[in-house]
Amino acid sequence: MRSARGRWLAAALMLLGAALYLVQRSRESDARGLPSSGQEASREEAPREAASRRRPSEPPVPAGDAALAAAIDDLPVIGPSPDDRRDGPAHPHPITPRHIEIQHENGLIAMLNDAMSARNGARMRELVHEYRRTHPRDTNQLQDGYEVIADCLEAPGEASRAAAEGYYAEHRASTVRRFVRTICLEGG
Repeated sequence: MRSARGRWLAAALMLLGAALYLVQRSRESDARGLPSSGQEASREEAPREAASRRRPSEPPVPAGDAALAAAIDDLPVIGPSPDDRRDGPAHPHPITPRHIEIQHENGLIAMLNDAMSARNGARMRELVHEYRRTHPRDTNQLQDGYEVIADCLEAPGEASRAAAEGYYAEHRASTVRRFVRTICLEGG
């Protein structure tokens, strides 16, 4: 009985020792990656400065902005290895012009959804016009759906209902389809 108890005690001590070793090792790697206080202050100021330059109702800057592209190119990209740590700002992956274009498109869609929620057809038309101008390749035909909704909000009637029924029947995979149904066909 004593030998079994001794083996259990030895195993428990070994597990405790391994756990303490792993905790100490993770603390050392965390301490190595902590930025200095000056770097932390500059990281906190950068988002505030960017937010103060852009109005909240504006989408992100389109991909064609040369100054933004230069700023993005100046930041290093962090590698996939845990040893690829870096003090200061860096990208976890490269930000390409396509990434910026997608971010801009998502910003426009968010503003269109806000205008739709506010039942502001005129604002939706402005945003759809901007959407068509900056993103002519609309593979999901979202622009057409938002325009149909703007028609229903600004001029409800048989013509806008017929356009909504046509969009609803034709674009079965569209994410705007449910809004066309709710606003135009169900009168919601």
